[in-house]
Amino acid sequence: MNTVRSVKDQIQSLLDRLNDPARSQGALLALLSQGRCAVPALAVFLRSSKPSTVAEPRLLAVEGLDILKSNEALEVLIEVATERLEEISDPVVRLAEETVASRAALALADFDETHARATLLQLLHRKPLAGVAEAFEKLRDDRAIPYLTEWLEDDFVSEPASRAILACGAAAVTHLLASLQEKKTRYGSETGMSQRRRARILEILADLACAEDIAPVEYLLQDSAECVRLNAVQLFLRCGALPQKLAAYHSGLTLLDSRDNAIRSTCQELLVDYFHLGSHFVQKEIDRRRALGESEEPAYPRETTLAILIRIARGRGEQREQPL
Repeated sequence: MNTVRSVKDQIQSLLDRLNDPARSQGALLALLSQGRCAVPALAVFLRSSKPSTVAEPRLLAVEGLDILKSNEALEVLIEVATERLEEISDPVVRLAEETVASRAALALADFDETHARATLLQLLHRKPLAGVAEAFEKLRDDRAIPYLTEWLEDDFVSEPASRAILACGAAAVTHLLASLQEKKTRYGSETGMSQRRRARILEILADLACAEDIAPVEYLLQDSAECVRLNAVQLFLRCGALPQKLAAYHSGLTLLDSRDNAIRSTCQELLVDYFHLGSHFVQKEIDRRRALGESEEPAYPRETTLAILIRIARGRGEQREQPL
């Protein structure tokens, strides 16, 4: 009896240390050394502790349950992952607790039980969480693709959502192509979030699609959103058939006039890398701009497009052309 009480007291002491940043990591390791005996205590800790601006103690408890694994651990992880975060009034506390819920959702991917997968599918209908996307990257469940595609609009989860879609492989291509045709508008113009979703889809397709898959979206080389057009240029230069590559190179030339220096710089790199395809386009554009009287001299703070084209031609023109 004394031994059992001693173990319980020791576990409780370790739980108290989870709230001490200087000793929390060591406390978690010590709790893990207790094996599944620590699961009930970690469960009580998560159920009794309140969300706060400091997420680490609850995060460590979630990690402990993920490692120890048991039916009780799964129940508690589901409770944490499905917590109604919108009911937390303080935005700082809510953001911290989202991190905890996200980690709990990721932990669910490590359980084989049916209700763990069912919970993750339900979470796709809630506010996007990185941990949910990361869980589906592990699970490679095609049912998540439509939701993950929508999550590409959210800057905070777009990267893990992209990885999760990539993990599904070719099964995602059809839905991605359909989503490209969906523009969400407000006050008559496409929203920035919608543009970013379509641009990110094109990035994903560059790793999944073949020339036949992407042929129906060649029209995006003329899209009004520059970020979409740039990624369409990258996609077709990388994956398209020769006529598509030529059309993409020609479209890329127009992006050198972009006011966005990042787009302009990326486009310049593409034109250099694929110069063997479009050298004649470059020379034709140089001649056209000279005829219009555009300056050939580099200008500060913004270099003229003609100056960039001349630099591209001089830098690559003397090199041996690669085969088409």
